[in-house]
Amino acid sequence: MTAWFKRKEKGIQTATEEKKDTPKGLWYKSPSGKIVETEELAANFFVSPEDDYHVRIGSKEYFEILFDENQFTELDAGLTAVDTLEFEDTKKYAERLEQAIAKTGLKDAVRTAVGPSKGRDMVICCMDFAFIGGSMGAVVGEKIVRGIDHAIKNQLPFLMISKSGGARMMEAAISLMQLAKTSAKLAQLAKAG
Repeated sequence: MTAWFKRKEKGIQTATEEKKDTPKGLWYKSPSGKIVETEELAANFFVSPEDDYHVRIGSKEYFEILFDENQFTELDAGLTAVDTLEFEDTKKYAERLEQAIAKTGLKDAVRTAVGPSKGRDMVICCMDFAFIGGSMGAVVGEKIVRGIDHAIKNQLPFLMISKSGGARMMEAAISLMQLAKTSAKLAQLAKAG
């Protein structure tokens, strides 16, 4: 038998420098298995044109869609949660916060901004589920309240995009108080018209 049919080495032998990687994030695969180019998905407002699947997006993408030409001013961008209770379960809360900040690039689970949408200024509060499940702690409540105050003071429309996992258990009663605080402020907004 000739060498044509005898394999000298097993497997595919390709030098590392000859291998080509596909850029990460070039395509999106929907749960039904449909593949869509990421650029096409963004142009279709993150709804898959193949199967109408609505892709989960964060505040960055919402702001890009809702604010004219992505022009906005973020309100209270520097507010960050602190571990006042020194909470610890399987991990310290302070450590969870550091990891969430590093993973998402966000300071907390909500971003509040003001800017033009369809030519008219408005305030948008958008929660980010990627930051500790979008849970509501003291900073989330405070940023929502300040966003509503800004809308009332400047007579602007207010849009809340809620994607929350509920109260942030690591902040205990402090977290639960935010629910009442934001509800009361929303009632003020409703009265203001």
